[in-house]
This record gives sequence, structure tokens and C-alpha cells, in this order.
Amino acid sequence: MRRLFIFLCAAVGMTVLGSSAALAEGTNTLESSNPSAGEMVTVAPTQLQLRFLAPAGTAEQVAQMGLALTCDGRLIGLGTPQLGSDGVTVSAALTQVLDNGTCSVSWKLADGSTGTFSFTSNTQPTTTAVTPGPTKPTTPGQVPTGTVTERRLGGPIGLSRLLAFFAVSALFGGLLFIRYLWVEGVEYGIGERYFRIVSVVAGLSMILHASLMTASETTNSLGGSFLPTSWFSLYDTTEGRAVLVRLIAVLALVYFAWVPARIFEPTNVPQSTVALIFLALSFGFDRASGRNLVIGVIVAILHMAMVMMWVGAIAIIWRVVLFGPGDLDLVQALQGWTRIATPLTVGIIVTGAIQVWRLDGLSLINSGHGRMVLLKSLVVGLLVFVSAAVRTFIRQRLARAGNLNERMVARLKRPVGVELSLSIAVLAASSMLMSMRPPNVLPREKGPKDQYAIVQEMTGADDFRVRVSVTPGNVGNNRLLVELFGPKRIQNFTVSLTPANQSFSGYRVFVPITRPGAALLTEETGMKLLAPGDWTITVEGTTTTGELAPLTGSFVIADGVTVTTQPNKDLQATTTVPGTSAPAGASTTAPPG
Repeated sequence: MRRLFIFLCAAVGMTVLGSSAALAEGTNTLESSNPSAGEMVTVAPTQLQLRFLAPAGTAEQVAQMGLALTCDGRLIGLGTPQLGSDGVTVSAALTQVLDNGTCSVSWKLADGSTGTFSFTSNTQPTTTAVTPGPTKPTTPGQVPTGTVTERRLGGPIGLSRLLAFFAVSALFGGLLFIRYLWVEGVEYGIGERYFRIVSVVAGLSMILHASLMTASETTNSLGGSFLPTSWFSLYDTTEGRAVLVRLIAVLALVYFAWVPARIFEPTNVPQSTVALIFLALSFGFDRASGRNLVIGVIVAILHMAMVMMWVGAIAIIWRVVLFGPGDLDLVQALQGWTRIATPLTVGIIVTGAIQVWRLDGLSLINSGHGRMVLLKSLVVGLLVFVSAAVRTFIRQRLARAGNLNERMVARLKRPVGVELSLSIAVLAASSMLMSMRPPNVLPREKGPKDQYAIVQEMTGADDFRVRVSVTPGNVGNNRLLVELFGPKRIQNFTVSLTPANQSFSGYRVFVPITRPGAALLTEETGMKLLAPGDWTITVEGTTTTGELAPLTGSFVIADGVTVTTQPNKDLQATTTVPGTSAPAGASTTAPPG
């Protein structure tokens, strides 16, 4: 019995030693994993999970185990491995977003067991580049909410603009002509009929122009756009607001022009003056873009005020002053016009040249807008020649005349008519130019727009300027707009969105633009920010001179209980870059031009 007991003890000892030797050699293997070996992952995982056949060890041993994840050679950050309650499951949270490509997982347990497996990651979303052209461009800070059927209203809008240009100019310039050059004009019945006709045409042309613009800018039907309540949609754009102000000013001037003598009544002088001023100011914002915008607004106001004075004076001279022979007041009206016509001509040419420099620069041959400017310049040159000849005739033949006889009326009627026709041709060219985009002006977005809930302005060294916008500002399906303002060329342009909560995954977006522009990632492509709380934005890129210093910022995603549709200061933080800082905020301006 004693020998049998010794034999059994020896057998048990050998078994224990054999088991210990086997454990020391590390024979533990994987039963399953998530992601599994060979799997194609299309949704970014939030954690890595391994399930072993045998116990993985104690919680302390698992926390110190060797676990690494790489995707195409790039090491992906992992949290501390955690042991499950079953003793065989180990999980580790991902702290970085997976790159697209082949990912490899390697592990090593405390008992020496090791292993590797691979899977394929295809979790990175693609972006849609927004470029000018046949497709609708993206306005910085805003994005279209739906598809708007483009109406072919360019021709009608151009004609209505031309009609409004001429009628409004005749109204504006005619009233100034009566007030300062021909006070006796209010006593003529033909003058009163002239102003009433001009008033009706000016008012109706402005209503037509505002209605056509409303139909073009919105989804309203063409008939519904003629309702005054629909015109409030024009208030969304600077050009639309200018048209509304012009319409109000014209309707106010109709009251004074219906009975021209009203402009001389002391109680009406302030009101008529304000209406004239606002009418001129509205033309400064018809094209509120391009280089040196402030200078452009001032020059546009002066230019159109002088043009309207010119056209209005020529129109009333041709239709009223030269209607037939008359007394000395008609001669004095013509002589007064010759005194101011030359300064007006110089002012119109100088302000027009400044606008051409601002909008076209040297691109007068290689752009459609520039070629149209050259054609308009030829017509203006011919107009200046005819006008100079008419003024010379008036100074020489009417210097000592006591009245305007029938012979002089006949001699002046035709050249003044040619002068008026050339003025209308210049207005027609201006109307066509307003429908064309100059080289130094970026295209303008049309259609309904939504404000972004979160807007981050980021600025760094080497003129690295980016705006990142997200909407809505809560968890779920989100839209991302990335706008690059500088530098002029960029490569490897990426935007990373990383949540502070490591239990959720973020995104690393490869932005497919190499020059200043915008790229849009819509909800339909799978952009989902699922982690409420703090998020970090990291923007990276390289230029021909090397890597750019990354731009970083932060924002807050709500839990989805409240949907934010307007820019909110609580959803925006200060953007910081090493060595610089810039406040973040919402913006509705146009891309840098």
C-alpha cells in the first residue's frame, strides 16, 4: 500500500508539473472576437473585444496584457483592457477613429499566450466637394435645405431691370431737374402728364422686378410671387433688401411726382429729400461683393446717382422742354443743363472706371463680363461725343436767345433723341452686366438656407484658415461643412472629430479639395455624432513647404432632447492654435474673394 501511495503521488505530481509546463508555454487561444478575423467593418467600432477559450488571468494581469491595433501601419489608440465577469472576455475602448484599410490586432496574455488576427476597415465617410459651375455652390455658414427647381427667368428679370433702370432714372433725375434747373416746369401741363406717366411706369416696373426676383430666389409660384407678402423673402439677401428699399423709395416719390409742385412745399422738402437719398443709396448694394467692398458701395451710390441725374435730365429735356417753342425759361433750362453736364460726365466715367477696376481688374478680354464692359465703354464714348456736340450747339446758338423758337426746337430734337437712345443702350448694357458674374466676385447661393448650429472659425500660421460647421447640434444624423480660406494650395487635408467620451467613436474626414473652397458631408452619407458632450476638432494639412501646424477647436453636442437650429454661444468654444487664438462664431458671409 505504501508503494501504491507513492506511485499515485508521483503520478499526480507529474500531471501538475505537466499542466504547469503547458500553462507556461501559453496555449490559450481566441474563441471569437469583435471585429472578427477577416471581417469587413463598415461602421466604426467603439471597442475591441476578445473572447478566449481558457481564463485570461486576473483583472490586474489583463490590465497589463499586451494589446495593439494598427491600421495600414498606423497605431490606433486603445483604452486599458478590461476583464469581463466570465473571466474569458477582454474588451478595450478605441480612443481613435479607425483608418480605412487592413487592420491588425496582436495580443499577449500574462501566461505567454500570443496571437494575431486581421480585419478590413471601411469606416471613413467620403465627402462631396462643392465647386462652382452647373451644380449649386455652397454659401459659407449656410447650406440649401432642399432642391429648388431653377426657373429660366434671366431674360424677364433683365428686361424688368432695364425698364426699372430707365423709369426710376427718369423719375429721380426729372425731379432734381425741376427742383434745381427748371422751377417753372411745374406750371406746364405737359410736364405734369410726363411725371404721372413716369411715376406709373416706375412703380409698376419695380413691382414687376421685385416679383420676378422673388420667383427666382424662392420656391413660390410665378403668380404667387406677385403678392406683396411674398416679397419679404427678398430680405434674406443684401441685393433683395436693396430692391425692397428702392421699391419703397419709388412709391414715396410717386406721391411727389404726381403733382410736381409738391416738391417745393416747405413741409414736403425733408420727406422728398429723404426719399431721393434712399433711392440712390439702394443702388450701392445691388452687387455687395468683390474687392474693397466699402469703396465699392460708396462708388456705386455716386455712380448711379449721377447716371440717374443724367438720364432723367435728358428724358425730360427731350419730352417736355423740347415739346415745342416757348419762353426764356426753356432756354435757361437748357443752359443750366450744359453747365452741369460736363462735371456729371467726368464723375460717371471716373466712378465707372473704379468699379471696373474693383470687379474686373485686368480681366477685360478673358471674361464675358469684361468683354461686355468694353462694349459698354464704346457706347459710352459715342454718347459722350454726341452729348458734347449738343452742349456746344446750345452754348453757341442760345447764348443770347430770349426764347426757344420752333427752328431751334427742330434742330435740337433729333440729336437729343439720339443722346437719349444711347443712354438707354448704356442702361441695357448695365442690366446685362448685373446678370453676369465679374472675375473678382464669387457666385452667390440661391434658394432656402439653414443656419448651422455649430460654427468653428480656426486660424493658424502660414495663412491656414478653416471654418468647420455642424448642424444640428445634437446627437444623431449630422451635416458637416468644411470651408478652406487659405493657403492657396493644400494637400492631405483632413478634419478629425473626436469625442471626449472614449466609449464612442469619432470621424476622420478626408476633404477632397486642394484649393480654397468648400466640401459638404451630408447626413445621407452616414455622418452620425453619437456621443453627447465635448468634442474636439483637429484640422491638418500640408503645403509645398511642409506640414501646417494643426488647428484645434472644441464644441459641445447636445443629448438630443433639444434641437438647436440657430447659432448658440453655448455650442461654440474658443479655437486655439499653438501661438495664436481666435474666437469661434457663426458667420453668414460669402467666401473670400
